[in-house]
Amino acid sequence: MKLYYKLTLINALSRIMIVAAFLIFVPKIIYKEAIVNTDDLLEKRKTDFIHIMNKMGMDKFIQQESDSTYADSTYADYTIFKEKYVSIEPAKTMLPDTFLTDQRDIEGDIVEARILKHSFKNNNKIYLLEIGESVQYVKDLKAVLDKIALWILIGVIILTISVDLSVTQYLLRPLKKIEAKLKGIRTPEKFDYTLVKTNTTDFRYLDRTIRNMMRKIRNTFYIEKEFIANVSHELLTPISILQTRLENMLEAGNLDEEAESKIIESQKTLGRLKQIVRSLLLISQIENNQTPKADKVDIPELLKEVKSEIDVRLVEKNITLDLELPNDFEYSPCNRSLLFTLFFNLINNAVKYNKENGSIIVSTEKLKDEYLVHIRDTGKGIAPENLKSIFNRFKKFNNSDTESYGLGLALVKTIADFHELEITVESKQNEGSTFTVAFKLNEGQV
Repeated sequence: MKLYYKLTLINALSRIMIVAAFLIFVPKIIYKEAIVNTDDLLEKRKTDFIHIMNKMGMDKFIQQESDSTYADSTYADYTIFKEKYVSIEPAKTMLPDTFLTDQRDIEGDIVEARILKHSFKNNNKIYLLEIGESVQYVKDLKAVLDKIALWILIGVIILTISVDLSVTQYLLRPLKKIEAKLKGIRTPEKFDYTLVKTNTTDFRYLDRTIRNMMRKIRNTFYIEKEFIANVSHELLTPISILQTRLENMLEAGNLDEEAESKIIESQKTLGRLKQIVRSLLLISQIENNQTPKADKVDIPELLKEVKSEIDVRLVEKNITLDLELPNDFEYSPCNRSLLFTLFFNLINNAVKYNKENGSIIVSTEKLKDEYLVHIRDTGKGIAPENLKSIFNRFKKFNNSDTESYGLGLALVKTIADFHELEITVESKQNEGSTFTVAFKLNEGQV
């Protein structure tokens, strides 16, 4: 998950939790407050009722209501919707004032009410006064508040996430620019050293640190490339001199058989060393942009040329090489010689590490925005743990009697990077490998 999504989620969750807690407790607080207010109202009604009763006289008051249809009480009165009621009935003992929430049967309807019970004496008789207020209104109010709270919570969630996404994306915009500068950078030379404009100190520090680090890497690369190039140039001359001297010694014809054998082996060793130096020199030249890209190459035709070049090796190991090239494709700008070396090394590896009587299939595939060249072999394959390192220099994972210096695939990768090609590999041990070279289709390439 991206950083700004995480920040948005954390901010949204924290706010939602606060709002949710608020909305959960507010209806309960309102309900309790409504009960308190109801109790105050009942207390006021009790005072008013007793005042009226004392003014009218208890006997007269009861007489006034003697025909009441509410037979369970000496006196009973209620509103038409039964949300309020008052009752008086004889009692045996005096009790303190009590508030409670209880149900009452009023003419067959069960009403839940908040009730005030008050005991009083009149003419040496004890009476119990009940004044009730229906709590249905409070419950209805709470239900309405719960619904409103739910909608408010949903609205807060949507609004919070939207606002947080916008604000977080705005605040992290410099970080995305820094990320864009690093994305797809294959060499330090292509890095954009322009500072990102931002008021955030942390991002400014990060950008400067990355820029300084890339400069150090670039300088280190320059030193390494220059060293390899210089050493390669310096080594080629003495190697050539030694080879010439050994050839002259052989041509003199005054050596015994054992000495000739040793000189021939020495020549082979010098030949291998010369090949390593030339590969290193070529890699250095490519990395230092000393090779031009001014050619336009027909890839299927180039693959046919590689096959012709390698036919002799195919015969030696009795390996069949089939070309399946249904799609025409011309690639430019490029370096024809380097592309030839790239495919030659890949196919040569397919021959080198193949089985006797094995096969190689070179095929092409044209997609919407890519032209793919697949090189499949029936060879020994590559162990899964070695797949990530096969393009490293001087890495050799196959146990083979054939000569290998661990530079073939490193050179392939260097040439591919130089042409901005992508190379992928799939392999199963004892079943074979498939190398795929992907060319991006640009305007003007068909």
